[in-house]
Amino acid sequence: MAAGGLAIEGGPAVRTAPWPPWPRWGAAERRALLEVLESGRWGRGGRAVPEFEARFAALHGARYAVACCNGTVAIQLGLIAAGVRPGDEVITSPYSFVATAHAARAMGAVPVFVDVEPGTHNLDPELIEAAITERTTAILPVHIGGRPADMDRVNEIAARHGLRVVEDAAQAWLAGWRGRGVGTLGQAGAFSFQSSKNLTAGEGGMVLTDDEVLYRRAWSWHDCGREPEGPPHAYAADGLNLRMTEFQAALLLCGLERLPAEQAIRRQAMDTLAAGLGELDGVRVPDPDERITAHGCHVFMVRLDESRVRANKGWVIEALRAEGIPAHPGYTTPLQRGLPVCEALCRATIWIKQEVMLAGAAQMRDVVDAFAKILAAAPGGENR
Repeated sequence: MAAGGLAIEGGPAVRTAPWPPWPRWGAAERRALLEVLESGRWGRGGRAVPEFEARFAALHGARYAVACCNGTVAIQLGLIAAGVRPGDEVITSPYSFVATAHAARAMGAVPVFVDVEPGTHNLDPELIEAAITERTTAILPVHIGGRPADMDRVNEIAARHGLRVVEDAAQAWLAGWRGRGVGTLGQAGAFSFQSSKNLTAGEGGMVLTDDEVLYRRAWSWHDCGREPEGPPHAYAADGLNLRMTEFQAALLLCGLERLPAEQAIRRQAMDTLAAGLGELDGVRVPDPDERITAHGCHVFMVRLDESRVRANKGWVIEALRAEGIPAHPGYTTPLQRGLPVCEALCRATIWIKQEVMLAGAAQMRDVVDAFAKILAAAPGGENR
């Protein structure tokens, strides 16, 4: 390959500079963890968990919050609190991490998958009603990558059929729909703080709701059947121990201080990617939607236009990585086979993840340049 050719074939890479490390931490995290350590209150009864619940709820405009041990549990708590029971059907998206389905299955409910929209990767509202049966009790929309699902249509359908809505907002911190925070648009919303997430403690989850009855159910189930603020040995209902530790909450409080500013950086980077990649022949960027007032900015999803690009996704990702761009294949298999749009998206979608976007808008030029370089070469290498 001549000078200036693809890096995967011996040419110079577009980028050699490193990307921001993740997770971020510093003196504040060290102090916070030491404070918990020295307090002797590492679990229930400390200060950090209730403070984190209050601050996270306030940022999203919710009345109540229940912090728990991980995001999968948060989805399950939301479903249980909303009244979903074993044998019930829950309509959800096949383009999601497997935890979305596991959360329902683990409580004995049945996930029912409907296809997604090609321009959003989110649940297609036009397909929901055909999937409703007499056993359906809830819809579980996934705000994938941080992009809010079409909550206008989801809530409209749910209201018409008497269904509950629990939002899988595991990737959507501070995202907004028509000015309202996600996690507050249905009966409950579930968030994750796993290692890859924009706000992380390695693990952790949160349920938000404006409904006091749902809040009390979620609280009871996550705290061994106790009532909120009730005596320690009074058990009003069934439950498990799914509580968040003080160490997790201490880390999350530090991350919460940085989150608004970090999200602003990611949003500018995402806008730059959408504009730059949107000009390239051979890829498609997400459809715009003015109802989305804030994106969660966990992943920017760019799709190969298979009618124009003959190289497969795997080769494109290898080529991008050689150019210094840590592209990710995302979900390569739908949670249910046979859904044509989801199958196509799994085959064609490439992720640019949040830690790359954290480098800032100016650095996204390298991402755009790498895609442009590879797309220009790709048609000559059929099915590489």
